Amino acid sequence: MNTGDYDGIWFLPSGNNGNDLMLQFFSFNEEFKNTSKLDSSTVGDTYFISFFKRSETNDPEFDDAFEAVFSDPEVYVRNLAGAGLYGCIVRKTEKSGEWFYNYLKNIFGYVMITKLKAYANSISNLK
Repeated sequence: MNTGDYDGIWFLPSGNNGNDLMLQFFSFNEEFKNTSKLDSSTVGDTYFISFFKRSETNDPEFDDAFEAVFSDPEVYVRNLAGAGLYGCIVRKTEKSGEWFYNYLKNIFGYVMITKLKAYANSISNLK
């Protein structure tokens, strides 16, 4: 269990079958760090969460993004092992919404480019 202060967790597939998760804890850079938490409660802090999965062709595919309150986000993420999901969980603060928006925008761009490349490869094989 990570007891340090962190802003988010990347959770990525690992292992031979991809059903295990590798967790990487991170803190924001100067632009986004040291801002007040938003929507915290006695239960826990609010977090932004994004899920991705692998398509049938093993390409990344967006699954879902939402906000939720967690007392321990690490436990939540570790319980996703075997679900075939990966992504990011980020504590909601005054500036993390902007960070999360940029993260999703960049990931969606990557997913779109990956799909376009796969499509281009598939039609080039028809020649």
